[in-house]
Amino acid sequence: MNYNNSSSRRGKPKRLLDPSAGLSPPPSIPQNPYMYNQQIPMDNGMIPEYGFNVPEQQPPPYGFNTVPMQHYSSPEGHGDDYSSSQFATQLLAQPIVTNMAVQYGNTLVGSGKQHFERYVPVTALKYYFAVDTDYVMSKLSLLFFPFTHKDWSVKYEQEVPQQPRYEKNAPDLYIPTMAFLTYIVLAGIVSGTQQRFNPEQLSILASSALAWDVIELVVHIVSLYVMNLETSLSTLDILAYCGYKYVGINAALLVSLLFRKFGYYIVWLYTSVSLAFFLIRSLKLKVIPQNQGAYTASGNKRRLYFILFVAGIQPILMWWLSYHLL
Repeated sequence: MNYNNSSSRRGKPKRLLDPSAGLSPPPSIPQNPYMYNQQIPMDNGMIPEYGFNVPEQQPPPYGFNTVPMQHYSSPEGHGDDYSSSQFATQLLAQPIVTNMAVQYGNTLVGSGKQHFERYVPVTALKYYFAVDTDYVMSKLSLLFFPFTHKDWSVKYEQEVPQQPRYEKNAPDLYIPTMAFLTYIVLAGIVSGTQQRFNPEQLSILASSALAWDVIELVVHIVSLYVMNLETSLSTLDILAYCGYKYVGINAALLVSLLFRKFGYYIVWLYTSVSLAFFLIRSLKLKVIPQNQGAYTASGNKRRLYFILFVAGIQPILMWWLSYHLL
């Protein structure tokens, strides 16, 4: 059987889907002529994921119009540190806080000064360091040449001795202090010329010299107490008179750089005699009262022994502190 359907299917084939159907314009929506760039709402029944339809916030449950706390931070990201430092700066800038800090500082300094002056007589130290250039030169000449000096009395002004700058016979602590420091420097120079300089030895020398000075001071104070002597000598007076031995030690060490041991012993002998004479004449007015009798009186024998002891121990200490440096 001959089936020939080609004739029946000839012609233009029928389209199943018309592509022009999707290109038809959407139905027109009336627009408000008074609105610019009106957006067409798109509501397909789904909750917008990235839209702007944010639900309105509910009022607070208790009726308070709360405002969320804001945190201010510095550009570096240290917000808490920046805010605390700014608050501290503003607090310190207040006049009341500044006055309170100043008053507290003055109170603290005043209490510290009182505690310090309780153990260190600052006012008395000012007297012993009240010197000038003329006094230093005249006192050094008096230490080296005391035999020509006649007047050894100390002048007073309103029952207070005059300051060393106005009175050459008054004891001071400036010359002993400078002489002690010079002694340490000369010890280093003498050791260096002998090729045995060592910084540790200088510290040991300084500490040992200070220890001997303290021991000497304690011995003199105990001697006054044991002998039951009432004098006008103070502790700083004794320290000043005992510190003058470093002037003779320095002179002997300087001469030893040129003339070795021979020059050292010559200068040591002369400075020892001159210092002993100086101490005897200076301590006489402070240890032996002027309204008493001669030195041979029963009350003044102990005073004379004390003066001779102080003057006689100085040459021994001068030799002990300097002979090992040669």
